[in-house]
Amino acid sequence: MGKSVEEIKAESRHLRGHVYEDMFASVDPGVSEESRQIMKFFGLYMQDNRDERKQRKAEGLDLHYSFMVRIALAGGRLTAEQYLAIDALADEIGLGHFRLTSRQAIQMHGIAKPGVHRIISRLHQLGATTLAGCGDVERNVMTCPVPDGGLRDEVAAVADRLARHLKPKTGAYLELFVNGQKVYDMQEDEPLYGDTYLPRKFKTGFAVEGDNCTDIYSDDLGIVAHPDADGRLALFSILVGGGLGHSHGLPNTKAFLAKPLGRVKPEDLTAVVEAVVTTQRDHGNRENRKYARMKYLVEEWGVDAFRAEVERRSGVHLLPAEPIHFGPPQDHLGWHPGENGVGHLGLFIPAGRVQGPVREALHTILSELGPNLRVTAQQNLLLIGLSAEEARRAEQIWTQHGLALAEAMHPVSRISMACVALPTCGLALAEAERVFPAVLKQVDELWAQLGLAEEPLVVRMTGCPNNCVRSEMAEIGVVGASPGKYHIYLGGSPKGTRLAQKIFDRIPFDDLVPTISPLLRWYAEERRAGMAFGDWVADQGIDRLQARIQEVLS
Repeated sequence: MGKSVEEIKAESRHLRGHVYEDMFASVDPGVSEESRQIMKFFGLYMQDNRDERKQRKAEGLDLHYSFMVRIALAGGRLTAEQYLAIDALADEIGLGHFRLTSRQAIQMHGIAKPGVHRIISRLHQLGATTLAGCGDVERNVMTCPVPDGGLRDEVAAVADRLARHLKPKTGAYLELFVNGQKVYDMQEDEPLYGDTYLPRKFKTGFAVEGDNCTDIYSDDLGIVAHPDADGRLALFSILVGGGLGHSHGLPNTKAFLAKPLGRVKPEDLTAVVEAVVTTQRDHGNRENRKYARMKYLVEEWGVDAFRAEVERRSGVHLLPAEPIHFGPPQDHLGWHPGENGVGHLGLFIPAGRVQGPVREALHTILSELGPNLRVTAQQNLLLIGLSAEEARRAEQIWTQHGLALAEAMHPVSRISMACVALPTCGLALAEAERVFPAVLKQVDELWAQLGLAEEPLVVRMTGCPNNCVRSEMAEIGVVGASPGKYHIYLGGSPKGTRLAQKIFDRIPFDDLVPTISPLLRWYAEERRAGMAFGDWVADQGIDRLQARIQEVLS
């Protein structure tokens, strides 16, 4: 039996392990299991093309491994120079495309082992990093991508500082991939994480009250900004214990929404965040990784006990939690003029995949206009700091490549998402990104037939219950159960404040939309004015809807 992940971390000398030998002294295209686990902390996942497995096995060949490289971008922020460098690297080293993620990062797939250090070195030169893109540490810190010259920009600056503060302090990343592939003895301290880091990954998201575009209730730590009377940052609400991933075969694993812990002043935020993280570090489950996320600790202890420990560690007394109000879902697409004659233009990127015409159009826009960019939590892209004239030029380039502007799209398409799944994700149980356009087309057509074409509807699809695009918070969530079969979840709030509930098990792919069609028809006939589909489902109740379905089937 191999070493546990906890043993691997403890013996790694702050993530050094045997990565040098595996990456630079071995001709094997992959790495050992110990190095595979360590390299996640550097934003690197070893993968293979699962479409090729049967053929390679039939030919007596080993799996052909490559790496997914995840670039961590706090709040999804990057410059035109950084983007164009990533675009060039996609051709030089990658597969000719890359992907915007639902956590505002960028992923490049199919990177052969010799190309990994080239990518990381180039990114480092440009002030970007893959460090902590994955692993048992704080992942990519999310925040609303919209620049407003006010509260959102204040929050984005706080998120950026916090993301830097929460990065691991190990020198291994630079030693291995930037500074000449040299590895030294462990010399640094990890004051926040310790020698074994956290029990599992840790996700933090910021939001501004009124706009939950980052789905902060799905995070281990959600931070909601509240303005004062002048619209400036006054307080943060703290939410803890969210997380959507679970295992189909383990009923005690489950999705949780984050729970309100209290409110803090901006100057106390870092101390409180450190206290939350170290509480999870010291008390999270290190015996069973299925139950190692902080949501299980919060559930076990209860919010009151967790709050008391955070206050003890931070020395900060949290103000009582108050209700938080959010409006309808915001995708931030289209042209939004701002002050001083500049604004931002949001472009829809199907499934976040930057390839073909999308990639060509973006390359032209970035080369010609050079705006800064921000990746959204819906896998889209905002072009920042454009004049109205520049925005019109960007729109012209976009449409010349046969791509639709946001205002020409139905709301269902604009706010829906799918995860990568097959062929590269090793956890996928079923297809997602590659089949999602067919699902969405059927839903969109039925939605229009019911007279609802201009109404929003949040539809999300994942290939497994890890919920990378937060399917179980959607109004309609489709979650892979096995090859070609899916569980269907309904009733999430379009505001991102309520979980969906499972209503159908193991539905064949071709039956997905026919299965939910009766419910969409009932909604169209019975809804109250202004009532979203997810709210109607919650009002009806899953048990009642299942009974109505059984009546139809009988």
